[in-house]
Amino acid sequence: MVRSYRWKVLAGVVVLGLAAAAVVFWPGVRAIDFHPVEEIGRFEPAVPVGSAWSDAEVIGERAYFASADPDGRLGVVAVDTGSREVVWRNPAVGTAALWDRMIALPSALVVFSALESGTGKAQMRLLSAEDGAELWNRPLGASDAVHIGADTMVLVDRVEERLLGLDLADGRVRWEEKDPDATTVVTVTTQADLAGPAGSAGRPFSPNVSDDDRFVQINSDRSASVRDIRTGKVARTRPSVASTSDEVIAHEGRLFVQESGTAKRIFAYDLEKLGEPVTLHTADPADSLSKLTPCGEARLCFVETAGFDHDKDEVVAVDAVKGGELWRHSVAQVESLTPVGDSLLAVTDDSSLLLGGGGDATWTVPGVAVRLDAGNVLRFSDGLTTSVGSRSLSGVHVGDKATEMGLVRDVRPGACAWNTSVLACVGETDFALYSFA
Repeated sequence: MVRSYRWKVLAGVVVLGLAAAAVVFWPGVRAIDFHPVEEIGRFEPAVPVGSAWSDAEVIGERAYFASADPDGRLGVVAVDTGSREVVWRNPAVGTAALWDRMIALPSALVVFSALESGTGKAQMRLLSAEDGAELWNRPLGASDAVHIGADTMVLVDRVEERLLGLDLADGRVRWEEKDPDATTVVTVTTQADLAGPAGSAGRPFSPNVSDDDRFVQINSDRSASVRDIRTGKVARTRPSVASTSDEVIAHEGRLFVQESGTAKRIFAYDLEKLGEPVTLHTADPADSLSKLTPCGEARLCFVETAGFDHDKDEVVAVDAVKGGELWRHSVAQVESLTPVGDSLLAVTDDSSLLLGGGGDATWTVPGVAVRLDAGNVLRFSDGLTTSVGSRSLSGVHVGDKATEMGLVRDVRPGACAWNTSVLACVGETDFALYSFA
């Protein structure tokens, strides 16, 4: 399952000696004390698990399990991963032809349906983290986009041509403005956002959204504005920055833009000044650039593809402040990049590679590797599909040998989520919680 960080409606043999070893620090992040995977809880679903959509999310010490029946009725169960007790269950979240995804927040759980053929709209429903009651709901159009801050949701409503700031607690409109030109919105992330558990596509499960509650608005006239999520207030604006089709990310006070035209360049803008950009990288016009990803202190990584042949993909790191290439490494058919401190996970369709801070390959393994924190990785022995199956798990601290943790059986690996000690999965007919650290 692909778990993306930006949420759009269009369209995640045990070495016993290591368990007793002294705590190791490398490179400054505590080594997790991995142990054999152990089932610590089984939970009855609120709605029977079948061939319809199901999923799990973990945020902090809260796990959410969702399932839908053939009639599209959605149910959710919330579990405390510490006490292993059910906090609440809601068997009547809503009904849709097909449910699509959910996102766990500190105060709420957000669930999305797919587009309904009759209305051309999708459902978005927010449930209280405290008791599972619905806080509010809102229909979304096919091209609408949702971006979530600490207490405010930015909604790009392309049907009504409006940009809205919605209160997460009750859905009321905090601010709004006309938006006739198909705005693109990019939220600003920080290093803290990238230091916790993340999905296979790099989406943080527990981002520190309050650290930098700003977003960048890209307009059809290529202008860019830095704005406050809570108030919508514009801090600064600059013309001729990016088109709405350019790949753009904002991280640690900088806006990174990959031109989508004939020229293949990556620029960096200082969000505090939004002055003249620094050219970080220029590629051959016949090549393509993609998957911009922060990958350490003041560093940006991306995939450069020669002649659009993905068998020739190369992962490249550049200085995010001054520009200039730091290293590159050939990795064919890259599907996602995920930072792990100063290291970088590159996941392909059948394997995962960890690149060290200098660009050297630390290891390559079959299957999918995901981030637990800024120094530790969880590895699955095969892809994260939604079919029922078994997966071997291993845990590895960057710079150390891996700890084999054994097998999780009869789960839907693509419907699993995790924190730094537990794994929550949808099984064939129920939900399971496993401890691995």
